[in-house]
Amino acid sequence: MKRLAAAAGAALGGLALVAATQAAAQAAPAAAEAAAPSCVKADVTYLVSIFVDLTNDCSTTQKVKVDYDRDYFSPCFTLEPGGTASHSASVVYASRYEGLVTC
Repeated sequence: MKRLAAAAGAALGGLALVAATQAAAQAAPAAAEAAAPSCVKADVTYLVSIFVDLTNDCSTTQKVKVDYDRDYFSPCFTLEPGGTASHSASVVYASRYEGLVTC
């Protein structure tokens, strides 16, 4: 019985270690995403979907994506100086615009 308890304890400890490692690995990409420079502007309109119009007012090319709630992101947009792009998200996937992040 003691061997069974020891084996079960070791197995649970191993599972906890695997879970902690996976959580850290999954959190790493989010930490790499930084807020986009303030010279990249977003005009947000809420209707049936969330519509976001992007404008790069920076003097350099910027790579950004739109961050919504519920861990939903747009594809990465490469915006030349003065460049624009648009993205929309259905309320099925997101209910709130949260900002712009680099990519």
